[in-house]
Amino acid sequence: MFRTDFETYLNEENVAGSGKASSYLKALDWLRQMLEIESYGFSDCINIWSVQSVARLSDLRALVLLEQKNSSSPWYAGGIPVSYLRDGYCAAALSDLIRFVPQQVFVDKLLKIYDSHVDDEAGLATQLDIDPELPDDYVYDPKSKDGQDLIREAKTRIGQAAFRKMILKNYQNSCCITGLDIPILNRASHIIGWAERKETRMLPSNGLCLSATYDAAFDKKLISLDEKYRVIISKEIRDHYSNNHVKVYFECREGQVITYPVRSKPSQEFLETHRKAGNF
Repeated sequence: MFRTDFETYLNEENVAGSGKASSYLKALDWLRQMLEIESYGFSDCINIWSVQSVARLSDLRALVLLEQKNSSSPWYAGGIPVSYLRDGYCAAALSDLIRFVPQQVFVDKLLKIYDSHVDDEAGLATQLDIDPELPDDYVYDPKSKDGQDLIREAKTRIGQAAFRKMILKNYQNSCCITGLDIPILNRASHIIGWAERKETRMLPSNGLCLSATYDAAFDKKLISLDEKYRVIISKEIRDHYSNNHVKVYFECREGQVITYPVRSKPSQEFLETHRKAGNF
């Protein structure tokens, strides 16, 4: 059930055009066929996209690492390309899947909270203020400094992924300025930055769906929104009005009202803070 979301994760985490996403998806599809030939006690993992246990996936990866060294493995059969197992694609794909599963479980949990919420923003903030749960064996030594750093980074990455999912869903996958509806090209932009206020990190009213160029401009306080949700541009942008590209990307958007989200309009309190931090 996670296949499409895992593909999106791979595309977002890796360099465009690298082919990693398609290679890893094929590797896991071939692994399913390998398990159908000989499951070695992992018949519950044949439907790999339904496995939510990191421990189980880690055990499967250990088996795959053994089998890729076993030249007489029954997995080297049935028309399955040997390179996917022999050259480590199956093991590498499982490693990424192991990192992805806790993120997906947490994202689904927060989306359910958001979808079912009928209270005010303050109540929603309290409900969304939870840390993702990571398995004990998510890192080799969770008590070490490196382990703690990795856990902290993982929780930040997972939280940001959940926020992105909420924002894109709220804006129906479309940039609220351009209308561009290609999710991989759009960003979940924080109005008040992730590191600036913990209590606003996950609030949908602290987010905008913006395509990459406008996300970068918003992040650098080169554009913002006024009290009526119209696009405003900074004095720094105005200094470049003679450039035709600036006119096309920014001048023509000035005064345009954004497309509103399905729920949770951007907070004017947060937007005021954003405007004051720029030169408007």
